[in-house]
Amino acid sequence: MSRGRSSVVSRHVLALGMVVAAAALASLALMLLPSHAAADVTHYKYWTRQVTLAGVAGAYSGTYPETAAIYPPLTMYGYSMAGWLYTTLVDPEFDRDRALGSRTLTVLVKLVAVVPHLLGILVIFGLLARRYGPAVALAAAAAYGLNPAALFDLAYWGQPDSVHALLLLVAIWAFEEWRPQFGWAFVGLAAATKPQAWALLPFLVYVSMRRFGFGRTAIGGVSAGAAALFVCLPYLVAGTFGELLSLPRLIAETMPVATANAHNVWWLVTGGSGWPDSVPDAERLIGPLTYRHLALILTAVLFGYGMWRTDPRRGDGQLFEKAAYLAFGWFLVTTRAHENHYYVVLPLLVMAAPSCRFLRAAFVVISATLLFNMAVHDFTLGPARGALAGSATWTRLTLLNAGVNVLLFLVWSARLWPAGQQRQGRQRARHSPAHEMHGAGAAP
Repeated sequence: MSRGRSSVVSRHVLALGMVVAAAALASLALMLLPSHAAADVTHYKYWTRQVTLAGVAGAYSGTYPETAAIYPPLTMYGYSMAGWLYTTLVDPEFDRDRALGSRTLTVLVKLVAVVPHLLGILVIFGLLARRYGPAVALAAAAAYGLNPAALFDLAYWGQPDSVHALLLLVAIWAFEEWRPQFGWAFVGLAAATKPQAWALLPFLVYVSMRRFGFGRTAIGGVSAGAAALFVCLPYLVAGTFGELLSLPRLIAETMPVATANAHNVWWLVTGGSGWPDSVPDAERLIGPLTYRHLALILTAVLFGYGMWRTDPRRGDGQLFEKAAYLAFGWFLVTTRAHENHYYVVLPLLVMAAPSCRFLRAAFVVISATLLFNMAVHDFTLGPARGALAGSATWTRLTLLNAGVNVLLFLVWSARLWPAGQQRQGRQRARHSPAHEMHGAGAAP
């Protein structure tokens, strides 16, 4: 490597370190803010206490939310580490009331979300630098790492969305790099992290079958199963695997509503009827069809269209775009969605955005709607919202936010129609590493 090129790389690495440091400092400031008693952090403290006292294998042994979690087991390992630190540094007995009021425990459980986010900044930079060079990779890493919506979700709310998002990102990258077994192992880990990762499984199976064939997909499925099974070993050893198998039922029984404050299609249909006044998704909407029935129909149509418009053999970020499109669409049409359930769109989009202006614009819009969706329903910010405007005004703004999401998705869908796909392909070609003479970093 020449001295000039080495200097350029060093400057970008230094800048990357500054981005990570800035994200860490911003996260720390948000983690130190007080959490409302009704916030999900309270649940995470319950789960941390449960897996610390009963072991990871006891995560589903009791009753939700105090003694049974509704997240898959890989996330429980993170809370177990947080609990170990808490009992080592603060309270060896892990008294429940003391834990609920502990600011230290609040920070520790939020670190389960923040640490993978900081790691994700490095991963995004490293992967994109191979395709587009360090300058583009740095911009993408900063756009994700310092994203206000991401920081609000992870550092302020403590939602561990960064974990399954990072695992899916690596999995899709491996698919684009023709490494299916490696990719499927990360799919298995993602599926063992948070339920939202399950939504993309049909897409990943379709891509794998078309890209690698049945044989390699079957081997990949074994890799995914082995990875997930490894995570579940404590349950097999302790004889609590049956309790783990009850997890889908626990999830299904939790908030079975049309929308749990998600600004999506059902938010518009119900006129902004959110939690705790949400409409049950078992309620009929059109003839004998309930909200849940219609959501399943729309999801099938959405995935059918998205997979039809996917070229499984492309390796220029198109798989990331289609995964982001389907994750966003799933959020818009599924029932029981929460405010933050389209977080995964952010890292997936940032991997595809360097070669497409529309995707960069979509990233900005989705970041804004996601931040608003979370902030407008945050318990702690309630008094501030009341001082700024009345409830009717805020309801209209939430409907507008949902409308922006739906409109963006419709525009995105139109762009995927054959004519739009051809225009997008030409734009990607103009921005490809080969076209810009960036050398061998181009994807196959």
